[in-house]
Formats: sequence, structure tokens, C-alpha cells
Amino acid sequence: MSADSLWDVQTGVYTRLTGTSGLTALLANGAGSILDHVPTGTAFPYVVLGTAQSVPLDTQGVSGNEVTLTIDAYSRATGMDELRHIMSQIYNALHNASFTVPNQVLVQCQCLGSETALEADGLGRYEQNAVVRHGAQRFRIVTEPV
Repeated sequence: MSADSLWDVQTGVYTRLTGTSGLTALLANGAGSILDHVPTGTAFPYVVLGTAQSVPLDTQGVSGNEVTLTIDAYSRATGMDELRHIMSQIYNALHNASFTVPNQVLVQCQCLGSETALEADGLGRYEQNAVVRHGAQRFRIVTEPV
């Protein structure tokens, strides 16, 4: 397992999500709303490639990696409908899907679970226009080096 394989997985997931028209159509700036860093003032809704953990899956003669990647979605729409549609598109794009991961062979990508929550906008208020709806999905991505 190297740090580069984590980058390879993130790159593959990013390419898959930015190429998913059903997802990008729901986001404020299309494919430009799929981020790994959120600049101040970013328009809602958007998606963030978040926390990633990796574990080597090396056996005799075979090496591999298991990456757990959290993908976060953020919305300010009234209710959870917009957020759940975004999360559904992410799930459909990645769960049990076959996609390219640079320098790796994708063995499996599965959704481990998801959750939604209401969060204050950081200003300590829960007025309707200040509430952010946050969805988090965790994916298990198993790869082997090419």
C-alpha cells in the first residue's frame, strides 16, 4: 500500500462522479461542484471527496488495498429530498460498479452505509436559510496494482 494508491482511488472515483450526468445535473456548478477542498462561498449543493483510510490486503504473491472513502454531500434545500437524490446518484455511480482506477485494477466497490443530518451553518443558528443538510456515504474500494 502506498500513498499513491489512495490518490489513484480518489482520482478514479472523482472521474466516475464527474462523468455521471445524473449527478452533475443536480449540483450547483455541475462537475465543478465535486470537490476535495471547499472554498469559502461555494454554492450549494455540492459533493466532497472526504476522509479516506486504507489497509493493505497483501497475501502470498498478491498485493492489494482496501480503501474506505467517505463521500459527503451538502444541500440547503428545504427538506431532505434534494440531498437524497444526490446521494442516490452517487450510490448508483459507485456501488458494485466497474470503473477505471489509475495504476490499479478495481476489484470491488461497495457502499458500506449512509447517513443524513442537519447541521448549523457555523453561525450557531438553525433558521431555515442557515441549516445545511449533510449526507455521508462510506464506500469500500478494493484494488490491486496493475
